[in-house]
Amino acid sequence: MVDLPTRLDVSGAEFVRIDAPEPIACWTASIEPAGDGRLRSVSIIMDPVDRPGEDVLRLAGLVVVRFDELAGAAAEYLQQRLREPEFGVSGPELLELQRAEPPFGAPEAVLWSDGSWMLRFAESRLELADPYGIGVLFEGTTPCGVEDFSEVDSA
Repeated sequence: MVDLPTRLDVSGAEFVRIDAPEPIACWTASIEPAGDGRLRSVSIIMDPVDRPGEDVLRLAGLVVVRFDELAGAAAEYLQQRLREPEFGVSGPELLELQRAEPPFGAPEAVLWSDGSWMLRFAESRLELADPYGIGVLFEGTTPCGVEDFSEVDSA
């Protein structure tokens, strides 16, 4: 059995281990990147159960420090990618994607033990993102894919 810390300090953010089903371990932190009272969530998930490695902690620190910048890049990425026919966005929702203010909100980040991570927007005015939001997968700090949760219940 791995002795897991209950808390991790990463770039000034306190990650607290929360209950998680076997075989994973999870730590989560609430951060206020803009200092405006809006809290954001960053989570580290280790599967299988283990302590987060240095690479994962370094990436978590980068996400904590650059959260708003990365959320902005994710929103811009979605505004471009969701215009592609494969996503089936049409009509008034296409107009939403063209506005200066992206139709996405309540971003939260999830990092996994293999170093991959996603920024999920829990709120959106787009039907595609109902009810679980929509995610952007990253390679390092570069958006690289869309995670569509609209079909989750039908699996």
